Amino acid sequence: MDEAKKSTKGHGSTPSRRRAICSNCRRRKSKCDSRQPQCSTCIAHNSHCHYDKPPSLAYVRSLESKIEKLLQERSASSTGRSWQTNEDGEDTPRKSDSMTVVSPHEGHSLEDISDLSSPSYQNLEASHERKRDCDRWVSEISVDKHGSVCYHNPTSLFHEAPLNQSHTALNTGRSNSECNPSHEIQLAGQESSVQQNDKIKLSLVSNAAAQRRFEAMAVEKMAAVQNEVSSEVASELLKFHWCWIHPMFQFVYRPAFTRGMALSSPNQPETSYFSETLLKVLLAHCARFRVQDRPDQDSASTVMGALSHQAHLSLAMKIASPSSIPTIQALLQQSAREVAFGNSSQAWLYSGMAFRIAIDLGIHLPPERLRGYVKNLAAEDIEIRKRLFWGCYTWDKAISLYLGRMPAFTPAVESNDPVFMDDFTENDPWQPYYGSEDLQTRPFYSPQKGYMISCFTALCKLSMILSTIMLEIYGSSQEPRPDGDQQSSQSTKNLAFIRISSSIQKWWIDLPEHLRLNIKNLPDSSPPLHIVSLNLLYHTTSVLLHRPFIIGATEFESPAISRSYQICIASCASIHDLLELLTNTFGYVHTTYLNCYSTYIAATIAVLHFQLQEESVSVPTSEVPSEKLGLKFFLGVLQKSATTMPGLVRSVEIVKRHMQTIFDRRAKRYLESLFPDPLDGFVRNGIPEPTQPPSSLQQSNQYLPLQTGAGASNGSQIAGNYQQPYSGFNLEGLPAFPGQNFNVGADYPLEQEIMDPGFTAGFLGLDSHITLHHENSDWAYSGFLLGDDMR
Repeated sequence: MDEAKKSTKGHGSTPSRRRAICSNCRRRKSKCDSRQPQCSTCIAHNSHCHYDKPPSLAYVRSLESKIEKLLQERSASSTGRSWQTNEDGEDTPRKSDSMTVVSPHEGHSLEDISDLSSPSYQNLEASHERKRDCDRWVSEISVDKHGSVCYHNPTSLFHEAPLNQSHTALNTGRSNSECNPSHEIQLAGQESSVQQNDKIKLSLVSNAAAQRRFEAMAVEKMAAVQNEVSSEVASELLKFHWCWIHPMFQFVYRPAFTRGMALSSPNQPETSYFSETLLKVLLAHCARFRVQDRPDQDSASTVMGALSHQAHLSLAMKIASPSSIPTIQALLQQSAREVAFGNSSQAWLYSGMAFRIAIDLGIHLPPERLRGYVKNLAAEDIEIRKRLFWGCYTWDKAISLYLGRMPAFTPAVESNDPVFMDDFTENDPWQPYYGSEDLQTRPFYSPQKGYMISCFTALCKLSMILSTIMLEIYGSSQEPRPDGDQQSSQSTKNLAFIRISSSIQKWWIDLPEHLRLNIKNLPDSSPPLHIVSLNLLYHTTSVLLHRPFIIGATEFESPAISRSYQICIASCASIHDLLELLTNTFGYVHTTYLNCYSTYIAATIAVLHFQLQEESVSVPTSEVPSEKLGLKFFLGVLQKSATTMPGLVRSVEIVKRHMQTIFDRRAKRYLESLFPDPLDGFVRNGIPEPTQPPSSLQQSNQYLPLQTGAGASNGSQIAGNYQQPYSGFNLEGLPAFPGQNFNVGADYPLEQEIMDPGFTAGFLGLDSHITLHHENSDWAYSGFLLGDDMR
């Protein structure tokens, strides 16, 4: 009897019932003890404990049958078939005269695919995507017991879902037009959103104009916050900042910063958008311009060193304080300064802390939609948060280019468009600032419209393309792949190449006319620096996209490779002309690190052009004058700009070392052709045969380029010292990201000279020496412009 019971327990008994989990523990993914009426976790969090009742099996089956019925009805309505009655009186489908063509897409007809791509279906899908996006970002909102808004995902132990009424207020009080397509109809009798935006814009512009008038008074109070320099010197340094640094990335919102500076005091040196730390970092960053523009450079250098020291100390103390927007702005500014001075590790760390604090404050979330939770968010607060979001986004892409590392700030940008309300600085006149007027006479420059807002908006959109290029073209996997996976990766990158090339073309076409510089018709005097920088970055982006397809090419007869080569050459010439215009107007002292990165990228193409001049290969003809591809000009810009930005020395040394290797190899081969080794000839009957190359190699093969790595060992020798042309034109010594450096600590130095480039790429994520191949040589070039059209 006992054995029967055991047998029944072992085989025929039902399994133990699974314990219930409350909704809060399921959302937090934490352990639930299933206590009633409240579990221990909910008691600890002081939250309402609720156990969701699972749906019955009958209910689930009824839903499945309804779904199946709806799918059948939809399929029947989209096949384009008519119905007829047969002899038995039953309805049967009758095919139309034009037979439906079936495509290989999951058994759907082409008419089904047409329905899926119809405008009505696309609008419906877009509305669903907007709703999903709303739900996605709302899930990142958390409210603590005091009612303060926090930003913890549902997986966090600290996440506390907002009350239902808050969520309802959010869905009814914010931009419902995005989550409900019929919202505009419902608000037909109310004030339109356009009128609301006009009111907000008028308010922000009026405030910006008022703060500009009070700026001089605010600067006078600066001595109450910092005493490192006098108010006159501090005012001079801030003018350098607003002129040369601020317009490109716009980390700081000037009206709020000015107002906070005026309201600050020794007892309260920090406001919502101003802090003593931020002020010191701004002054230290701009001091390098004052050093070069003054005759007493030694005294100015001493001031710069003191300001830099105070900025570092203040930042170190500020990190221990609660997160704030001025701290983010100070970290971003300090990161930019460290890059210019060649401190790549510090620059990367400062920017990383800025991005983390930005996420901690919810800067990555759509600010307009936060008003449903944060009732005290004014229009100015939303404007500041949006500008800071895009400042983080654009700087992340810039520093990733400098240092050759994967982008770190990559939040969703679809619901946070770069549209800014305060356009006061759009028509604000811009004029170069060289320091105090009593120093020396400066060249005349007629003030021009700054167009700062439209330029920054265009930079935000171009940064999205740059992010895609780094992630999908230069992105490198750390794990070795089989041959099949490598081919799949190549195909994926080719598809990304086609998509990105169209995006670049669309960006250039959509660029406002006042920002687009025609290379064939450049003005005598340079436009504002940030406008020239934007155009330089556009041509740099084109080179970065096409560079991998030409540095590994063995011939240029393929139309695809030829086109990529021509685009790189045309972009290099455009960068030359823009740099020449910029330096002739403003000099070399006021160039930015972003301008110099464009200079370096153009220099890599100039090196390639130099190498190909002595090759026995037919290169595509180009109408670009050879002087615009001269390496001397680009190196001159880098070397002269390095006086204020020591970080550029590394880029100069990379190009110099590569060119020295080329000349050494050519000189060695030329000497060997003049004085051949008597033991190299094949001896027959005691008489050495002449080391004469075949007729196909009787050209100037002594000027072959350098080949390093595996390619050098695989090159077969023909007729003594003469070798076949190398399979690549070797830009391995010229990485796309000159600041890329892998560091394992001061106690463990790496041998940079013998390090495999793939080693660094595998650890940092971006392959600075990647080579790709066009899959289809007859690929259509509808997405490209070239020559005059490109410019």
